[in-house]
Amino acid sequence: MPGKDNVLSPRKVPSQERSRKTMAAICKVAANVFSNVGYAETTTEEIAAKAGVSIGTLYHYFSGKEAILYALWEQHEIEIKSLVQQIDQDIRRQGFVNRAIVPILLHLVLELVSQERERNRLFVSQIGLPETIIQKRRNLGLYIESAMESIFRDFANIRIRNSRVGLHIIWATVQAVIHDYILSVSDQIKPEELIDELSDMMSRYVFADEPVE
Repeated sequence: MPGKDNVLSPRKVPSQERSRKTMAAICKVAANVFSNVGYAETTTEEIAAKAGVSIGTLYHYFSGKEAILYALWEQHEIEIKSLVQQIDQDIRRQGFVNRAIVPILLHLVLELVSQERERNRLFVSQIGLPETIIQKRRNLGLYIESAMESIFRDFANIRIRNSRVGLHIIWATVQAVIHDYILSVSDQIKPEELIDELSDMMSRYVFADEPVE
């Protein structure tokens, strides 16, 4: 019996440029509709119509709207994991970590879920998303926490006593603050102001004034 991931994988992996563009167009339109209408309320007919393809063409590539959402998630997950790995490599190559890294990381997070990035903004909130995606979102969060925890354990100027719990607190806080910013106050607070204050708060929690023995 095929697994859930296999069922939700694209029905056809495009090999020609035209097919890849059609598939990308469907995904791009779907991200827009999911974000603005809501996943539960969206229909495949609406996605097909706005993408300028027939419903038959849509089903040629995807078994339904959950499969499209799944494809969008895979793109999102690959991008996030690649970014986390690059940050880890850069920090270890540099050989130290300090307060300067905090605003850089927060800028990256904000960019990933900004209003202009509908595919990624779609996954800021789990409301209305199917359980398969919610679980993958949790797993990605655990991956990010684990990667940063590894860095925190290796540098002496990190003051957090319990790195595993501390990273969970940090990640949950960052998600909540940026989620609220995107949905509620992005027209009232400049992004640089948000980053400045959030960086200051996080830095006070994370870093010791002197290396911890």
